[in-house]
Amino acid sequence: MRGCNIPQQYDVIVAEKPRAADKIAHALGRPAKCFINRVPVYLLSVDGHNLVVVSSAGHMFGPSTSIKGLPVTTLRWDPIWRFDRRSSYLKPYYEVLSKVLPRARYFVNACDYDIEGSTIGYKIIEAFGSLSRAQRMKFSSLTPAELRSAYSRLQPLDVNNAMAGIARAEMDWLWGINVSRLLMRSYREATGERISLSAGRVQTPTLAEAVRRWIQVNSHVPAPEPSITATLSHGGVEFSASPSGWGAETVKDARAIALEVKEGGYMKVASVKAYSEPIRPPPPFNLTDLQREAARIYGLSPYRTQEVAEDLYLAALISYPRTNSERLPPTLNYREVMDGLTRQAKYRGLVELLLRQTKGALRPREGPADDPAHPAIYPTGEMPSRLDKVHDAIYDLIVRRFLAAFAPPAEVARTEAQLLDVKLRRWEARGLSIISEGWLKYYHFHRPSEAQLPPLREGDRPRVERVTVKVSWGGPGVRLSRLSLLEWMEANGLGTKGTRARTIETLYRRGFIVQRGRQTEITDLGYAVYKVLSNVAPELLSVSLTRQFEDMLEGIAEGRLSRDEVVGKAKKYISELIASQLNGNVKVIGATMAKFVGKVRPEGRCIICGRPAEGEELCELHLEAKRRLERSLEDVARRLGVSADEALRRLAKNRLTGRWVREVAELALAGTLRLDAGRVEHE
Repeated sequence: MRGCNIPQQYDVIVAEKPRAADKIAHALGRPAKCFINRVPVYLLSVDGHNLVVVSSAGHMFGPSTSIKGLPVTTLRWDPIWRFDRRSSYLKPYYEVLSKVLPRARYFVNACDYDIEGSTIGYKIIEAFGSLSRAQRMKFSSLTPAELRSAYSRLQPLDVNNAMAGIARAEMDWLWGINVSRLLMRSYREATGERISLSAGRVQTPTLAEAVRRWIQVNSHVPAPEPSITATLSHGGVEFSASPSGWGAETVKDARAIALEVKEGGYMKVASVKAYSEPIRPPPPFNLTDLQREAARIYGLSPYRTQEVAEDLYLAALISYPRTNSERLPPTLNYREVMDGLTRQAKYRGLVELLLRQTKGALRPREGPADDPAHPAIYPTGEMPSRLDKVHDAIYDLIVRRFLAAFAPPAEVARTEAQLLDVKLRRWEARGLSIISEGWLKYYHFHRPSEAQLPPLREGDRPRVERVTVKVSWGGPGVRLSRLSLLEWMEANGLGTKGTRARTIETLYRRGFIVQRGRQTEITDLGYAVYKVLSNVAPELLSVSLTRQFEDMLEGIAEGRLSRDEVVGKAKKYISELIASQLNGNVKVIGATMAKFVGKVRPEGRCIICGRPAEGEELCELHLEAKRRLERSLEDVARRLGVSADEALRRLAKNRLTGRWVREVAELALAGTLRLDAGRVEHE
């Protein structure tokens, strides 16, 4: 072949990405690197057999159709670059695969060992090679030793995983093309304009959850909760006490109690309990835990964390990141990994300390979560070169969490004192100090805050120095963020560990969700899609429906169900759904969407945001906020001990008050909007 002197007889290894192909080729021997259409190809000999290592660049084939109109249930698998202009970079890889594979004797799928990797390799070998002469290479890291071991123990092709991946792609495509075409056709008929819209089997329920959280956050009316803190002193040491099992409902009551306690002058110690307790180390990371910690500590999105982790994997610095497991592989040589880490100055002291503490007996703390495909994420011990700030931060988290799993428990001393004031109300004071750092020395991101109590004995009378009353306001109870959506998807079994973050990013990329500063907002377009589907096809927003099909996909992977059976059910469901909507809802769908995105003038507009009004000059979102405010305002005023107008003013300035509630409150204070007189009394 032009550019490469490929022998007459050879076997082919197909990698998922070029960097992986390079790692595999160099692990197995001393390859000659050549290029076909600027795509690298590796030639080598292993045990007398000629090998050619080539790569894809992700998914090479995808579902497609030439069918116009609705519903669409006929599909075929085509090269993605033929129907998606954004994927033109795949064409050179396709041409190399189409030239190299047909002449090969045997084929090895060395793509990542998960459903996506199994699908990528399967479709390539199916297109250009022979599945009957194919085997699977399974590995969890790209270190030379593990790659050589994987090649020496090739497995049968994992057909069930591939069938599950193909079925997932086909079902997602059927959902997406049919519902998206329905939405776009409806919009076009209502406005005469074209717009790019999308819906998906997993994407749409996730959008619905985002909308529910958005509404909850923005229509939240916080309840004021008075808190009382007594500052006491004993033996020259000040400490704090708070009510134990009781509280004041109103600010007036709290202030009266605070005055009584201050005038009482002292509290009596009723009991003291001192004890120490171990805090066990956390298990090694799985992908979701890593995404959660990276968001908490560094503010990284789940998708960005996944991207960085995959880069580290391709650099052979960590094991495969897309895993649910909290368990390390029993075959992993822990000491060898530790020795590799000592080559990095910032970990040398930690590893040496760990080996002294454990006396070389390395037994990790592991969690209950397991994954049949891959272990928990661990560092390989390979030496990194020039990591940027973000990659270094994620690598550091993984290394420290790995070291912590082998470390002894931390030990903390806790003191709990029960006190009585002069009215015999019970108070509590708590102290905490770290006795032994244990694993906190290695993974300091969970270090607890220390609080000292003076030596106290039953009967002691610490003096009351001051008593303060503060008002705290309750939050909405839910968050809307990339991480919160990811956690919700995982809890409800939607998507896979490798696709969840990507699904969330799709909602942003499609313009359904936007980030404005620190606030996450649903756009008018996103809300329009949600409203339409919730009105005409609420089952598409259903977690239970999506979960039902996810269970079927698991059945394919486990060999209990067939791809044809599951995809057939999906075709039947979606075709019946689309047919029912085409019979009468196209105009309703189009008119609703056009109204919400501002292309068709509604009968009335919200005086606050301009959305279609639902009576009283407010849209349904601000109307719901107004109703919640009316239901809560009297209680807020009572708790604060102020007038309704003053309660409104405080709510309007409170950052925990939902934005729509604040906007309604501001209009009510200005006299532009009247709240329900039966619920609210204005001075």
